[in-house]
Amino acid sequence: MLYVGVLEVELHIPEARSRKERRRVVKSLKERGKSRYRVAAAEVGDSERFQAATLAFATTAGEYKTVEQTLDALERLVYSGEAEVSRIRRAIRSAEELWG
Repeated sequence: MLYVGVLEVELHIPEARSRKERRRVVKSLKERGKSRYRVAAAEVGDSERFQAATLAFATTAGEYKTVEQTLDALERLVYSGEAEVSRIRRAIRSAEELWG
């Protein structure tokens, strides 16, 4: 069975005073997630505000537990970063649920 997991994270970056500073924090989180956990990562949502960002991470695996553990690890990663987590949402679905 195939499972897909998505983690969406809204961040507050209090130290960012420019797009460059914001981009550094966002890029660092995306790259660490991708390299450590082999997931897809993207910035989604509004990218105009210096102190706010929304990131999405996605992963797939043959077992529900593996997807769950990867999302747990990603959650720990974003909470340990330079940004404050404003909101976090996650979902895990089987391929059957997606293509029903």
